[in-house]
Parts: sequence; C-alpha cells; structure tokens
Amino acid sequence: MESTPMLDQYRRLKAEHPGTILFFRMGDFYETFGEDALIASRVLGIALTSRDKKKDGSLPLAGVPHHAVEGYLRTLVRQGHSVAIAEQMEPAAEARGLVDRQIVEVLTPGTITRIGILNAVDSNYIVALHPAADRVGVSVAEVSTGEFRVGEVAREDLPALLLEYPSREIVFPEGVEAELRGSEIARGGARVTRWDAARFDVRSGRQALERKFRVQSLDAFGLGDPGLGFGAAGALLDYLRSLKKSDLPQIGTVRPIREGPTLIVDEVTLQNLEVLESQAGPEHTLLHLLDRTETAMGGRALRALLRAPGADLGLLNARLDRTEAFASSPRLRAETRERLHRMPDLERALGLLGSGRATPRDLGTVRDALLRLPGVAKTLETYRNPVTEAWRSALPDLSVPASELERALADELPLVATQGGIIREGYDPVLDERRRDASDSRSQVLALEASERARTGIPNLKVGFTRVFGYYLEVTRSQLGRVPSDYVRRQTLTGAERFVTPDLSRMEERIEASSVESHRLETEHFQRLRDLATREMSRIQSAARVLAALDLHLALGECAARERWVRPVLAEDRELRLVASRHPMVERSLEPGAFQPNDVALDPDEEQIWLITGPNMGGKSTFLRQVGLVVYLAHVGSFVPCTTAKIGLVDRIFTRVGASDQIARGASTFFVEMQETATILRQASDRSLVLLDEVGRGTSTYDGLSLAWAVTETLHDGPGPRPRTLFATHYHELTDLESKLPRLRNRTVRVEERGHEIVFLHALAPGRADRSYGIHVAKLAGVPESVLSRAREILARLEAGDRAPQEPPGTDEAGSKRDDEARNASAVAQRLRRSPGNIDGPTPNPYSFRGRHDPRSADRSPPFTIEELPFRDGSPGRPMDKGCFSPARRLRRRSACRGGSTRERGALHASHRFGPCRHDRIRPERVSGDPGRQLSNDDSRRAQGKPSRGRPHPRQGTRRFPRADRDHRGNEREPGVHRREAHRRRCLHVGLHQGSGRRHHADRRDAHLAPLHA
Repeated sequence: MESTPMLDQYRRLKAEHPGTILFFRMGDFYETFGEDALIASRVLGIALTSRDKKKDGSLPLAGVPHHAVEGYLRTLVRQGHSVAIAEQMEPAAEARGLVDRQIVEVLTPGTITRIGILNAVDSNYIVALHPAADRVGVSVAEVSTGEFRVGEVAREDLPALLLEYPSREIVFPEGVEAELRGSEIARGGARVTRWDAARFDVRSGRQALERKFRVQSLDAFGLGDPGLGFGAAGALLDYLRSLKKSDLPQIGTVRPIREGPTLIVDEVTLQNLEVLESQAGPEHTLLHLLDRTETAMGGRALRALLRAPGADLGLLNARLDRTEAFASSPRLRAETRERLHRMPDLERALGLLGSGRATPRDLGTVRDALLRLPGVAKTLETYRNPVTEAWRSALPDLSVPASELERALADELPLVATQGGIIREGYDPVLDERRRDASDSRSQVLALEASERARTGIPNLKVGFTRVFGYYLEVTRSQLGRVPSDYVRRQTLTGAERFVTPDLSRMEERIEASSVESHRLETEHFQRLRDLATREMSRIQSAARVLAALDLHLALGECAARERWVRPVLAEDRELRLVASRHPMVERSLEPGAFQPNDVALDPDEEQIWLITGPNMGGKSTFLRQVGLVVYLAHVGSFVPCTTAKIGLVDRIFTRVGASDQIARGASTFFVEMQETATILRQASDRSLVLLDEVGRGTSTYDGLSLAWAVTETLHDGPGPRPRTLFATHYHELTDLESKLPRLRNRTVRVEERGHEIVFLHALAPGRADRSYGIHVAKLAGVPESVLSRAREILARLEAGDRAPQEPPGTDEAGSKRDDEARNASAVAQRLRRSPGNIDGPTPNPYSFRGRHDPRSADRSPPFTIEELPFRDGSPGRPMDKGCFSPARRLRRRSACRGGSTRERGALHASHRFGPCRHDRIRPERVSGDPGRQLSNDDSRRAQGKPSRGRPHPRQGTRRFPRADRDHRGNEREPGVHRREAHRRRCLHVGLHQGSGRRHHADRRDAHLAPLHA
C-alpha cells in the first residue's frame, strides 16, 4: 500500500513501542492497522476491514469507539497484551495539516491505572528482580495506588515473597531471565519483561531513589540495607517512567519489602488451608468468611494481610487490640460501617491523578472521599479509646483541599473535560458571564427560527447545527421558491437545502467565542484543582491508609462478634493449647452447634507430635486444617474459633494434605507428595507448625509405611529442628512408636458401632485405632451392594488369618539389625497369609514359618521354609529345595514375576495365589491322549536315560505339561481348560528358578517334576 502522511505518523509511533498494540486516535475511534488489526479483530471480536480494498496488498484495519475503549483495553491486557495509546494533541479543526498525535500511555498487565480495567479488590503488582548468586534484589510497585517497596531476600525465599505480592508482570535484567523463569518463581501466569541490564546498577538505583524522593539519605524510610534491591528499584522506576510518560507523583514514599517478621506460607499451604481459593468455590474460603469490608481499599488490605500474616508479637497484639475494639462495641461497628459505606476508592483515584490521566469524575472521587473524612473522625472521637485515638491522630486534616474541591466542582461531572460543565456555577464570575453569553446566543438562534418562519412564510423552516457547517437554516425543496435573497446556500441535500444568513453567522460567532473562552477557563480551573490534589497527595494517601485499616479491622471485629470467636493469647514460647477449637468454614456450613470441637495440646518438651489414627471420614483431615487455620488467624490479628487459645508464635506453617498431581510438569501424585515432604524436612524450624496427612499413601503399602515411619522419627529426634507436628495416618503400625518416642502421643477419632451401622463422632481422644471402616464409607459413597458384600467377605477372611507382629526397631546396633531381618520375614509372612488365593477355596494356608532368621547363622538360610506345596487339585507336592531362594542366585538372576522382594517373589509365584501374572498371557500347547500321563519330549528323553535338550522360556509356548482332569474343588474340567494348571506347574519348576529356562537348571527342574509324574 502506498504511504501517506498519516500512515507515516502511525509507523513512527509504532516504532517507539514495537512490542505493543497501537491504538491510534482518529476522531471518535481508536484505529489499529496491519498485524495489530489482525490481533485486535481476533481477540476483541471486532470487524476486520482494510483501506483501499480494491488494491492489492491493502492494509488491514480494525477500530473501536473511543467512548467504549476501556472495555476493549481490559480484554487485551488481561490476555497479556500491551497497548500503546496515541491521542490527538489538538482539535482536528484547529490543525494545520496533519493532526499532531503522541503516545500518552502504555498499558501492560502490571502497570494499569484505569479503574475500569482493574479489579476493584485485587492489587495489581509489578515486580523487578535483580538476582545474584544466592540473593535476589526485589522491588515491588502498585502503580494504581502508589505503593512502592524495595528489599533483598535469599533466593530460596523468593517464591514465598512472590506469593505475598502476586504480580501480573515481572521485570528481569536481560541475560538472566531464562535462568529465573525456569524456576518456581515464574509460576502464576505473570508476564515476563526484559529490561536493559545496565539499568539494574545498585549505585545508580540508590541515586534514582534519592532524586525521586528529594532526600540526601534514604535512612529515614527504614529500608535498612536492601543491597541488590536498590538496583531493582532503579530499574523499575526507569521502566515505569518510560511507559507512563510522567515522574509518577503518586509514588510518594518507599517502604521495606517486609515490615517486620512474617508468618511464611507457601502456595501449597494457602491451597490446603483454603485461605484465598478453594476447589469447592470462593464461598468456601477463609477470605469469603472474613471479608465484610465496605471499601475497595479495605478489601485489598485484607487480601494483602492474608497473604503475609505477621510474626512479631508486638505488632500482632496491636492488631488484636484494634480487632477487639470493634468486636466489643456493636455501636462502633454500626456507625463506622455507615461512615465507610459507599466510600470511593481514594487510593486508585490518586493513582490516576499521578498518571496525568485523571478525568473530572476522578477528581470528583477525591472530593467525595475527602468530604466524608470529618464524619469518620467524629465517630472515632465519639467512641474514644486508645485504639480509636491512635486512628484519629493518624487521620490528617484535609478540610482545606476538600472545601476548595467542593466549592469548585459541579455536582454532576462529565466523563471528559472537553464536554464542559466541570466548574460549579458561581465559582468564577468571568466563566459564568461567558456561559451566559453562549446561552443567550443559543436562545437567540432558537428565536431566529420563529422569526424567519414568520418573515418567509415557510412553515417547516428549522435551525440546525453540524460540526462541519455550524448553524444553518434548512428549507425543503417544495418551499425553495419562498427563500429570500439574503439567504446564502451552504449545503444541498436530497430533499432540502441549507442556508445561512448574516444574523445567524454573527450569532454563531458569538456562541463560538463564548464557548471557546468557557472551555479555556474550565480547563485552567480543572488543571489547577488537579495540581492542588497532587500537592496534597502524600497526606491524602495517609488518610486512605487509615480508611483501609479501619475497614480491615471492622471486618475482623464483625466476624469475631458474629461467629463468637475469642481473642488468642500469643506468646514467645512454643506451646500450642486450644480448647474446643473448630474449623471456621466447616462450622459455618453446618447447623448451629452441629460441629464437634476438639482440644489441642502440643508442647515441644512433652507432646511434640500427635499421631492421629481413625476411620475414613472421621474428621482427621478437617482437624489438621482447623488447627492450621486457628494458628493462621491468630497471626493475621483476628480472633479465633475456640473457647480459649494460647499460641506460641509460629514462623512457618507446613501442610502435606490431600492428593494431587501436576501432569503438565511431569509430576505424579506420589512425587508431588514427596516434594512437599522434602520441603518440610529441609525447611522446618523449631517454631514451625507441621501438618501431615497420609504421608506415603501414594505408593506401595510397605514403601509408604517405611517412609511415614522414617519421617516421624526424623521429626521427633532427627539431627534437625523439632517442630510441633500433627500427623494423621491409616498406617496403624505407626502407633507402636508411642512406646519408643517419648514426645509422641497417639490420638484417635472416635466412632460408635451400632449394629451394622457406624456413627462418626468426630471427637479426638487418646488411644489408637485398629480399623478404618473403609467399606462403610464406600457404602455412603454409593458403591453397589454386590461389591460391598464381596468386600465384606474378603475382609472377614483376611482378618481371620494370623497377623504377624509389628515390632518397633531395636535399640542397639545388633538388635536393630536382627529386628529389621525379623520384620522383613514378618512382612513376607503377612503377605502370604493375606493372599487373595486363599479366598478362592477352602484349601488351608499350606505355609508354616519356623521362627526367625538369625543373620549370624552360618548357612544363611532363608527366614522361612515351605514344608509342602499342594496342587490346586489336591495332589501332594514335595518339600521345596532351599537353594531355590539362595541369595547368590537371587542376585544373579532377575525374577519372572514382579512385586515384593526377589526371595518373596519365587514363593508367591510358585504358590500361584496372587492371581494373574505376566505368564498368563502364554497360550499353552494342548496335549492329547491320557490327560494325566502325557509327557513332553524332554520328559520322554529323560525316562529313556537320555540327556535333556533344555527348554526355552515358557512364554515361547513350546513346553507341554500334563493336565489334571479335575480342579481343586473336585469338579470335572472341560476339555482344554488346563491352562491355569499348566501355567501353575510351569511356574512351579521355572518361576522358582527365576524363569530363564537355561540348561543348567534342568537337573533341579527334573527334581521338582519327579513327584508330578509319579
């Protein structure tokens, strides 16, 4: 397409911000061209057209109306696009040639200031990171409110910090972005922006902050020594200035990244405790329960506090004092709520003022908020106490700017300044006179219409106005013969002609002059009032922070009074004692009084670990979560759902609750579980609270039990810290640890058995559980009765067998090793006795276990021997050769069947009592003749005294075996139904030798087959 001056201007502006979508103002529309138009059309669903459609290579074009632009901008930015906005810097009518256009703002996901695009109660953070070897400089900004922070953290603490400041955009130095993006810190969908690495210089960053806040030293801000944080802060300021085209006056101060110690929680804990989000929906979160705020400022403050609870005793007690002030006074709550109701979002209105994008309505928002401040101050004075006095003294006196804004601004303000009507009548006499002149001239124009109808006799003559032609007199074609000679034709239409007269032209000139002067005066006043608010911005921001804190603690006090919570006693020790603790969200969903409360008493010196057993659906997981939530609420500064509560300060809450996988990251459920457990073992301190639920359940029973056992021992007396721990499990064997670990106590969730029904009491008591009542829970879940009946039958037969004892580890080196060997033998015995094969028929368990294996014995015999191995049809076998299980052979050869230890696999496979294995896929060869006497070729060769030829692996399907004519129940077999028996016998003489079929096994195999052919 041929170039034009307008397109050249577009391309020049586009080159200033090449990575953005350029919204190019043309009259009443914002237009996009080329690739931008294609993206806008696809994302926004708007029509795509083109300039010069008849020519080849036409330029795509898509536009949106200026009055609805914020909705389109919101859609683009929320999908991760950046948008540059080019405005007309002069009226088109006054332009000499091409209208001047400039980019006035660039919107990125982390730099939005327009209220119509932002979520009212969510902060919109942008973060700059300056990484080094093991430290990271961090700077955080919320451009819409003016919040700005700087600091430095250890690299391993960065993910937790980014949870406190959930960012929509992260700025990295060029060259290191890939390194950090590949780690956990880039999760959450934040847009990644690369910025010149030279802008992250620490010294330059410090100087940039000193210039920004006009100080010689930053010591007064209480930043300490943020080190690398200065580099991040300098780069972030530079980046924001390049986008906002201003010096960011809304950023009036800088604060440390963390103001005092905080309770650190990771993403897993926030999810498990359902603090901000829940899979059941937002109404099931702690945020939903607490959020009774009246203002957007208070809503953002509550969410920020829930992401970063405190861990400083003095700060927490001060927060509890404020919460108690509202919880104990219904009248204070009611009056404060009335004062804050419909309070405008003062913080974000100030952000718009600072960006230079404030409209008359934004300035009106500041006015309305300032006018409400005296009422808030009066309420605080009425209900005077130390807390309200502190708030009252922190609330600045802004009566002067409030009075000026009230006197100057009209009650109903226009959306844009060019529409006029900003300044109240009576504020400026000169402006009032110009408005009267314009109004009088318009009245004269209307009167002219009546007089001209009378003079010309044209009954349908009318006066109109267009932006292009101004005022005119319109006459239809049928009346053109009556038009006087002093009428001057302006425009010809299909059915009418438009004219002007000298009088009408003079009136139009007076109206235009008065309107231009009025617009100039209003613009001057509006700019002066914006400057007034900008000069007072620091004090107005202080007032906004007081309002947010008032609203936050009003919500906490309201919740405490409504739910009948109590104030916790916080202490520096590590004791945790809760009486009648309750789960805040679960209790809320039940009928009053229906929730079963429970006590907690953890003391690192006496009862460090509670091991909790009990049935499914008994309430173990709920109990763990409720303890975590009670501790969490106390560190927020809230009252807690208990009768009494004493809580030693906690530095971190760790949770390993629930099951989930992360398929996109290639992590199975068990892998995720072990990751979370590893984090706990590596990062927990003496002040931490650890909540573990079903550790080890994602793998095999014995692997899981071993891991759970080892984790418990490590938390109790490992080389690291000893955190307060609640451990819920279905591994009932772990309860034996109570006799070995002095600071571990068993607790169980009580149930009552009433006939065939089970009643879950949800009450915690000392002791241990020996059943999980899983079949009953399956019934409640709607599992078919046929399945339940079969499950009960299997369970009864499994429980009828002897259970091998589970002994705790030995205390000395030799005893520990001996106990380990005995426990291994016991595990094998237990699996054999519980084998599903024993359920299929009345055949008794044929195994006996002759004591325990002594590892010091010379022959290294296995821990048990198999006396007799009968066939399914009842025919006797012969004693097994212990050499089948020799350690050397077990190490030398791989097993043909999977599952269990190598020693165990041979016996289990030989017994054929664990159901199908991979040999079941073999298609056995049929045999003919006498089914009880037919032998294979190799068997015949041995009967003739000839050597065996050896046999291939049984999966090759060439080995022939005799078949029995009756099964183990004595029922006659159908022809060809010898597959299972043939397979069992194949496993007998091949599986025991680990199934390779090599020749050197032939003699031993012959020995085993001898009784079969007798």
